[in-house]
Amino acid sequence: MRKQYAAATQQLTDFVSRLRPPPPVAQALLPRLTVVTPSYNQGRFLERTILSVLNQGYPNLEYIIIDGGSSDDSVDIIRRYAGHLAYWESKPDRGQSHAINKGFRRATGDYVCWQNSDDLFFPGALLRLGRAAAADWPPIVSGNLYLADADNRIFREVRYTPVDRGMLTVVKASIPNQSAIFRRDLLERYGALDEGKRYCMDLDLWSRLLPTGTNVMAHDAYGVYTVHDATKTVLLQDVLQRERSQIIEGIRRSGPRIGRPRAWSYRAAKVAAHVRQGDLFYLLEKAVAKLAGRDDWDAQ
Repeated sequence: MRKQYAAATQQLTDFVSRLRPPPPVAQALLPRLTVVTPSYNQGRFLERTILSVLNQGYPNLEYIIIDGGSSDDSVDIIRRYAGHLAYWESKPDRGQSHAINKGFRRATGDYVCWQNSDDLFFPGALLRLGRAAAADWPPIVSGNLYLADADNRIFREVRYTPVDRGMLTVVKASIPNQSAIFRRDLLERYGALDEGKRYCMDLDLWSRLLPTGTNVMAHDAYGVYTVHDATKTVLLQDVLQRERSQIIEGIRRSGPRIGRPRAWSYRAAKVAAHVRQGDLFYLLEKAVAKLAGRDDWDAQ
């Protein structure tokens, strides 16, 4: 854990230590929000994920857990919080994307999202996302991300900027699902998650939900991505690369040609957006990490 994140680590650790939701914020304009958590044999992490949702204090929250028929203690953990859930089940499914889609079909929120069963929301994340959504009801609202280890120790912050569909082909992984919400009606118009995707289902979804515009940033929203030995980022690198290439090629085929000058213009626009957001130290730190060959997500 880096010393600069010690306070945030302590805040996160306390936040997911027990159920203590604050009084809901009285704000009638906030959209109704559905959070779906897919899970399978993630009892090691599941309870803290649940607590990170229920402790948000979001006033109009619907929480759904779709378990794939776990054989560990996951069901016991879910039952412990069943009274706070809109729906839960534990049945065999066809994988993560199928489980998330099952949750989306039951969702009634104006906006929906999914939080994986080993990832978290930092305190106040849903309120920041909901307030940004309430302003103009954009297709996607997203925010920055913390990286943490399995003991909730934060070691890195990843900052993001607005992107459009073309920019996805350059920056490739630009909207973290751990810190993003999107309008449910768009799923009905453009389709839900591709259940054939094992890793890049989020990139594929963003490519369909951003046909003409960009996502809206809710700065410092903070989802928390947990880095551990069993994450898909570690285990499914070949799947990640293959699916990402397929999605990017699909975007390029369906849109205007993106040559090298345009690709560089996208990168320049991203840097400029970081500057406008005041992310100067972040840009410097990222440049140093690249020069040192430590620009991967698990570099601690």
